[in-house]
Amino acid sequence: MNILYTASVQLVERDYIEVFQSANWILTTLGLFILFILYMGFRYAGRIEESDDLALAGRNLTLPFLVPSICATWICAGAMMGAAGEAYIGGFQAIIFDPFAPVLMMFLIGFFFAYRLRKSGYSTVVDFMNERYGKKMGMLYLVVQMLAAIGWLGGQLVALGVIVFLTTGFSMAGAIILASLVMIVVTYFGGLWALSRVDVVAMMLMVIGLFVMLPITIGEIGGWNTFFAEAGNWLELPTFAMVPVAAEDGGYLWYTGILGLAFYVSAWAALGLGDVPSQVILQRVLAAKDEKIAAKGFIIGGLLYLVLGMIPVLIGIGMFTWGLDLPLDTVEMVLPWVADNFLPPWAGTLFVVALAGAIISTVGNTTLISATMAGHNLYKYFRPEASKQDELRAVRIAIPLTMIISLGIALYFETVYRLIVFSGSLQLCTVFAPFVFGFFWKKANAKGAIASFFSGLVSWVVFFVLVFPYTREANYEEEIIDAGLAMDWAIWDGLYISMVPAAMVSVIVMIIVSKATYQSDSKA
Repeated sequence: MNILYTASVQLVERDYIEVFQSANWILTTLGLFILFILYMGFRYAGRIEESDDLALAGRNLTLPFLVPSICATWICAGAMMGAAGEAYIGGFQAIIFDPFAPVLMMFLIGFFFAYRLRKSGYSTVVDFMNERYGKKMGMLYLVVQMLAAIGWLGGQLVALGVIVFLTTGFSMAGAIILASLVMIVVTYFGGLWALSRVDVVAMMLMVIGLFVMLPITIGEIGGWNTFFAEAGNWLELPTFAMVPVAAEDGGYLWYTGILGLAFYVSAWAALGLGDVPSQVILQRVLAAKDEKIAAKGFIIGGLLYLVLGMIPVLIGIGMFTWGLDLPLDTVEMVLPWVADNFLPPWAGTLFVVALAGAIISTVGNTTLISATMAGHNLYKYFRPEASKQDELRAVRIAIPLTMIISLGIALYFETVYRLIVFSGSLQLCTVFAPFVFGFFWKKANAKGAIASFFSGLVSWVVFFVLVFPYTREANYEEEIIDAGLAMDWAIWDGLYISMVPAAMVSVIVMIIVSKATYQSDSKA
């Protein structure tokens, strides 16, 4: 059963969420937050002299700014609303994808990659791929990263529009367009200098909002004793099980045998390993003031993300235990429902502003990362002699272009953007092996990297074709069919399960081809 979060215009319904009584206060507070964002953009504009100043805050982020910036990149619509909905359906088994796997990813980066990557002095991870394997592999990496980032950005814009519309009645399209314009301005002028400051405020709001919501929710259930004694979930799995259980108890999300094992491994690997080479997150490594701060930032960020990410999980489980009955295609609305029905107006206002602020922060960060790859790497591919000032102009031109493309996805191509967001998972099958071996194995070479990329991609398709009949059968249950989710879940489950053997093929091919061509290879 796939519980992948997707913000969708189909969620814009009034059956379960009414316009908040504090709608005017929400809009007013959001307006003040937007003014603060714009102020930050203009305030730090004077520090921008070249592309690294805009994209990496002059490589000068200290720990108090680095940690919130790392967490703010991940704490967004999916991590908050999606995790609550996933926990509502499948308990702890369903939330291994998020927050547990991203915490693993942050620890891996902190312990094994941050120090080395920061010491390198690269501006993007594409630079590493170019130097280690040549421009062909660098371009392949760039394509995967751009697709993932732009699709992710479109998804966040949709989520923001849905939240603002449901809670205030303000136009969904209007909220998306306004947020896009604001983030173009602050990113264009202030870059990561401004965004890292916005991240701090967004994280503070999120921390306060979640820690206000949790005790109120648990109090409505009857207290912690009642919660732990009666905790349940829609799939009727052992609520707090983090590993596959006996087949008669549900296996892993009701997959058993080899499929259950593959699905469980993919739950950890999709983000826990697949996002290790992600430019979206590694941009923060490159922006850290020094190597030690980069490593510490990710370790501390992982711990903080785990604490914050578990709060929506507990609320989602709590609401199922309490008896909240939401249709399967609306479970992402657990948190807004709690805010609407349990929280006093001031707390409801705080929660909505905190959630919107986290999404806006993610939008700004992702816009900057996409524009940096376009302006720094793609531009230099055609103009190798470009100066840092030339790159700065190219990055700034790419900022509105990136946002416009993502805005189009958010407003008109809701179904397509879900597939593009999923392209981020391509990293595990295509660029994970070249990235890791590039750091730790001297014999890794361009031929091996390119062969690994395409073998992982092709084998993913092949394994999906083989697995899909089984996932389709597993998801064709009456209630899932009635919710219109049977085919959707079957496809996502098949893609996740097939990812594991495809990633293994990618690793094996990387080793075999690199060893076979080590003497003859030259960078492609």
